[in-house]
Amino acid sequence: MERRSFLKASAALGCAATVTGCNTSSKDAEPLPPQPPVDETQTWSACLVNCGSNCPVKVFSQDGVITRVEADNETSDEYGVNHQIRACARGRSLKQRTYAPDRLKTPMKRVGKRGEGKFVPMSWDEASSMVASELARITEQYGNRSILKLYGSGAYYGFASSNCFNRLLNLNGGFLNIYGNYSWAQQTEAAYATWAGGSTNGSSMVCVEDSDLFLGIGYNPSEMRQSGSGEGYDFLKALEKNPSLEVIMVDPRYTDSMAGKEDSWHPIRPGTDAVFIEAIAFEMINSGWVAENSKAFLDQYCVGYDRASLENLKTEFESSEDEDKRSYAKFVNVEENYHDYILGIGKFTEAKTPEWAAKICGISASSIKSIASKVMNANAPYIITGAGPNRHANGEQTMRACYMLPLLTGKVGKAGVNNGALPVQGGMSKSAMGGLSNPIKESISFFTFSDAILRGEEMTARADGVRGTEDLDTPLGHNVKAIFAINSNSLINQHSDSNGTDEILKLEENEGGCGLIVVSDCWMTPSARYADILLPDTSWLESNDLIDNSYATGLMGYLVAMEAAVDPLWECKSMYDMCGEIAKKMGVYEQYSEGKDEAQWLDELYAGTLERPTSADAIPPMPSTYSEAQEIGVFRSFNGTKRLALDSYINGGNALGTPSGKIEIYSLDFAQKGAEWTFDDEVKGDAITGLPKYQKTWEGYDDEDTVDDYPLQLMGYHSKGRTHSSYHNVPWLREAVEDAVWMNPKDAYARGLEQGAKVHVWSKRGTIELPVRITPRVAPGVAALGQGAWYTPDPAGKVGPSGHIVDVGGCINTLTRYQPSPAAKGNPQHTNRVQIARA
Repeated sequence: MERRSFLKASAALGCAATVTGCNTSSKDAEPLPPQPPVDETQTWSACLVNCGSNCPVKVFSQDGVITRVEADNETSDEYGVNHQIRACARGRSLKQRTYAPDRLKTPMKRVGKRGEGKFVPMSWDEASSMVASELARITEQYGNRSILKLYGSGAYYGFASSNCFNRLLNLNGGFLNIYGNYSWAQQTEAAYATWAGGSTNGSSMVCVEDSDLFLGIGYNPSEMRQSGSGEGYDFLKALEKNPSLEVIMVDPRYTDSMAGKEDSWHPIRPGTDAVFIEAIAFEMINSGWVAENSKAFLDQYCVGYDRASLENLKTEFESSEDEDKRSYAKFVNVEENYHDYILGIGKFTEAKTPEWAAKICGISASSIKSIASKVMNANAPYIITGAGPNRHANGEQTMRACYMLPLLTGKVGKAGVNNGALPVQGGMSKSAMGGLSNPIKESISFFTFSDAILRGEEMTARADGVRGTEDLDTPLGHNVKAIFAINSNSLINQHSDSNGTDEILKLEENEGGCGLIVVSDCWMTPSARYADILLPDTSWLESNDLIDNSYATGLMGYLVAMEAAVDPLWECKSMYDMCGEIAKKMGVYEQYSEGKDEAQWLDELYAGTLERPTSADAIPPMPSTYSEAQEIGVFRSFNGTKRLALDSYINGGNALGTPSGKIEIYSLDFAQKGAEWTFDDEVKGDAITGLPKYQKTWEGYDDEDTVDDYPLQLMGYHSKGRTHSSYHNVPWLREAVEDAVWMNPKDAYARGLEQGAKVHVWSKRGTIELPVRITPRVAPGVAALGQGAWYTPDPAGKVGPSGHIVDVGGCINTLTRYQPSPAAKGNPQHTNRVQIARA
């Protein structure tokens, strides 16, 4: 779909409206500059949600009340030198969020059933005593492996963070670890299997200046990374500096990262990205282009491209003196090579032609051939895959398949070229308070906590991906009996199958469920309603802290010396202080605090931060004390160095950490897991292979078992009005960013729907109710819904078409399936089949 004719018409209409609207001779229409209130105090704070940036904000208060919040506007705003770190609408609404009606004001204990939200207040003395005594009881009765601190990312504090609970629980003898996260679980495993590195170590965004082709697959930084210093801003600036760059975007939605910046948009069916890539690979290999242009690169830096590569690897490993290499040799299947798989020869019977792919992915064969030609003709293609494709059933295979395309070009390691991963970021680092040592070595996937409540005692490495056990078949040995959900809405809202999770969480201890659920948060979130004990946290505007830029700040690193604008509201306490109260009841306060209060800790951490290399170039220079830093607020350091993906390996000669020491097209780690782990034969696509392949999965586009009853694919996306579920309770943002299910006109009109109609969306697992947004910005056959809306079963008990109580909050996870992915045991929350009809 070409953009330019549409944009010209829109621009012309916009200009006409602008001229008409501004045509006035009345001076009464001239706005007066706003006058700030007198006697205001200004401090610096930050927005600490999990969007990838911790944007600073200016907080104004008067007589102990916050009066307004502004974004950073302190510098001359010269990009690449001192540009402003402007918060998005979420950060600018922090006053409304701080004073939200659903703020937790005092510790509370549950008096009804979990999920009912029935609590009574109690004192901090009673709350800390109850947590300490219940923690001791469960430890004594079930052991430390029955205690879990849930994954949570609702507040990226520097000091008074959930790490305080790590200290507390480790002083109790430790707790069950988790690995992975809801954002990147499967791509992390895919990257490690391919190059033994991270999935966010791609070429820095500034490298796009040297590119002549940009191919983005599910890449949407303008919505994901909105910060004025974030990756989305770097993306815009990189395009500005390279105006001749051709930009091709592949995504089921026409996102704001396009909006006229792309040369072409190719709407793809969710979960079929691997099909699209394999068809391009067919064109490159079948035409002889790879043999002529990139085969030497593949032979030198990769293993698994063709049969000869695997034969050589197998021979080398079989004769090696390294015992690990000899053990891997038996997992090398020379017939499972990429060349034969793509061309459909040898053991493979189906060539991955563009015609084959078009029927599955929805992108025409001619478009696939055109893109393949552009990739082959590009001197410096920047190919990148966003995180969306990884959150599918068997997203590990999807991501590995996408990583193959840059390798086939043979140009990775050259200026302007990426390896397919998300770009490496800039950043300033800070000192942090440690969580103390955890003597418990076992860990489970973050996603399998609900399984571990019911059957943790039998979970193993072979069947469930448990790590740290003696061998593949030694069970974890304990069900989860205590959960600490700290600044986390993953207990119910962000976890798959909200209705199914609700049933698990409602189980009392004597029914096989948890004996203790502690939630610490600022608001009565859906997860907070399942707590046995609620501990009210201070908001960011009530906190002193030292925070860094977070993990996706783009090229501008920064530190913020936060200063509380107001004292803690009501009876709220910081996590450091609340854990200190519990530590006193446990008799471990001295070990917990190390004899330091908050101010002493912050002074110490700031002194350590001054010694960090990234602090040396800060603008302005960092003063000697933390209190002086609070007066200044924000310190910046831009890193515009062009950092190339896999540079140290390809250009520096340093071996990778893979078993072969090379990029593994054929992953020995995955081949071994595929041979040794167990999988569910009744779950379509539940398998691991050494070779990256497109795999049909449950509820995918080509799942014939669900297509008749649930003809639409439903994908989630990141809304500008929330970060995951954070900020859902701010009315300003609910008004500014509509919560509605997107439908293509073809699908909506076939169901007799009009714009804004209230609809039911249902799957096998639940029903949600919300308006419909009819738009050509989503592919036919696909519905799209912003994730993070709060799970709200209808109080009247209305039952929907799925047979469940209707979720009137519109939470996408009411519809998603709990089915851990094969390798990462991660979340497949973009793989959904649904039906939609008028409510």
